[in-house]
Amino acid sequence: MVVISAGLVTKNGRILLARQFLEISKGHIEGLLNSFVRMIDPNVQHTFIENESARFVYLPFEDLYLVLTTSKDSNIVEDLETLRLLSKIIQHYCPFGLDEGNILKNSFEIVWAFDDVISQGYRESITLAQMLTYCEMESAEEKLHKEKQKALMQEAKEVAKRKQSELDKKRAVEDKERKRERRSVQEESDYMTRPDVPNVPSPTTVSVTETVSQISPPQGASKKPVKGMVLATKGKKGRIDA
Repeated sequence: MVVISAGLVTKNGRILLARQFLEISKGHIEGLLNSFVRMIDPNVQHTFIENESARFVYLPFEDLYLVLTTSKDSNIVEDLETLRLLSKIIQHYCPFGLDEGNILKNSFEIVWAFDDVISQGYRESITLAQMLTYCEMESAEEKLHKEKQKALMQEAKEVAKRKQSELDKKRAVEDKERKRERRSVQEESDYMTRPDVPNVPSPTTVSVTETVSQISPPQGASKKPVKGMVLATKGKKGRIDA
């Protein structure tokens, strides 16, 4: 048998997820599933319907259809077995109901499980228990891979932090050098623009003692009487004293 695609479609025609196993474009798959929704009669119970290019093996749920799109010459019995296994997978990953919200929430896990069951359009010889074991092993490997990635990211952050610290120190040193250069240039500019002031001798300070000593006569000099007009006065005897 050749399975072209496996998907979940609402009864209103909305495609929730679809996984193609052959080299078929997205538009082609959407066209096939839309034709399936138009062809199906909700009042008639069937396990498959066909058109001129494909066969649709489906299983109805409450508001959904699980659909296998296969070639018209595929084995219908094997198709139904594959369909039942896929339905168990969906119920396993959506234990709280097969509504649109739960399907979209677990869509990646469902698609990966579909890949474990169907490869290159052919069903793998696998049971549900084996598939779940493989998924758990893949989850463990994925967890280990995530831990390694986390360690690498942490190491990269530490390296980036050290480099940033070195850049900050280098920038601080460069800032100091620039400030020192600007200060030197400013001092040189101030010196070059300073006006020339002539050298004026400072005034000599003369003390009062030296001034007085220059004015006063030297010691030991004879004092000469100062001649001038003297008024006479009468004495007791009528003399005139000069």
